[in-house]
Amino acid sequence: MNTQTAELSPPRMFRRWFAFLGGGCAWTYHLLTIYVIGEFGCVSGFDRHVYAGISAVAWLLIIASVIALVPAIAATWIGYVDARRDAREEENPYEEGGRYLSSFGWPLNAVFTMIIFVESLPVFGYLGGC
Repeated sequence: MNTQTAELSPPRMFRRWFAFLGGGCAWTYHLLTIYVIGEFGCVSGFDRHVYAGISAVAWLLIIASVIALVPAIAATWIGYVDARRDAREEENPYEEGGRYLSSFGWPLNAVFTMIIFVESLPVFGYLGGC
């Protein structure tokens, strides 16, 4: 397949929906997992396990944050690329819904990425234990 043809082809709908909903789903995952890890990790005494000077609860919170940030950043990037591609192409009335998903999705995902990052800052309170 020619690279020019692939570059000019319009994005598929699942890609546009991921660019619209990816950050929100990642944030929901992050919010629920950090709550469960923080609450039950401290109650169960899991914070007594220390690796490299950092409690096991903090390690789990860091891992959950990284797992949530990856799709949020990917959704932001995909939405941005699709929105730029849509801006260069001519108007197509059949693609308006898809254009909306991409053009509104990337700033929305950027906000969710920042929220996930800010939600991850309290992990520094768990570094030594609960």
